[in-house]
Amino acid sequence: MDKCGRENPVRPNSDKKKELFDKYVMPNYDFVRKLCERYTASRQDVDENFNDVLLNLFIYIETYDESRDLKTWLHVVTKRYVFGVNKRRMQYGNSLQDIETVYGTDCEDKPCEMEYCDGGYHDGLSVALDLMPQIHRKAFEMQMSGYSLKEIAKILNESGELESNNINTVKTRVFNARKFLRKHIDREGNLIIDSNKK
Repeated sequence: MDKCGRENPVRPNSDKKKELFDKYVMPNYDFVRKLCERYTASRQDVDENFNDVLLNLFIYIETYDESRDLKTWLHVVTKRYVFGVNKRRMQYGNSLQDIETVYGTDCEDKPCEMEYCDGGYHDGLSVALDLMPQIHRKAFEMQMSGYSLKEIAKILNESGELESNNINTVKTRVFNARKFLRKHIDREGNLIIDSNKK
């Protein structure tokens, strides 16, 4: 059982992630914070975005290629994440604040269920990622880490995991990874255990 009291048969290697996070991200803590301040549309959202970016960096830290410039990677991952959040906030306006207020009052009377445990993964996502074919997972995680399709194709081609520097093959792998997650995880992030779904 995990810290949330739930069964979890598969657990990502969070010790290695912590080691890499401490090595690469923590020394650049202020740099990432300044990027969040620079790119966040509203100053009131800076702290939230910063926490989310740190979580995102922790989850995908193993996709960082040490042969590439670290600050460039941190900049790209942070900027893409914050721009995505800014865009979603503009689409939904203040409706997100209303949701936070409702949940905030509900949590005063009873304990809230933790959505994330060890390493920032929701249990369902952890299991689904571990079950995903490695060929699709690697391309998906690299894209989530801020690499462009062109960069992913080049890296996979150089490592011998892709026969040619073909962006369409990378697109297919990322598409298949997303399709796999949609089939194996519900909207709340819980693992779907259904023998009919393949």
